[in-house]
Amino acid sequence: MTRFQLVFRRDGQVTQSEFRASSFENEPHIDGRPVIDGGTYPIRGGEWVLRREDVGDEPVFVCTPLGEPAVA
Repeated sequence: MTRFQLVFRRDGQVTQSEFRASSFENEPHIDGRPVIDGGTYPIRGGEWVLRREDVGDEPVFVCTPLGEPAVA
């Protein structure tokens, strides 16, 4: 099992975060799809672009709404 964190940003501000678990070993998945840097995923009724920004040992993905520029 792989744990990972999703950090949601809107307008450059962190609005929420959540931890998820994937049954695939060493590979985060959302709804059966592998999570890749720059990929677009439907989460919470919207489309989000995910950017990987690991902190420590756990994968972290910063999520910005599709069409909104990502803030570095």
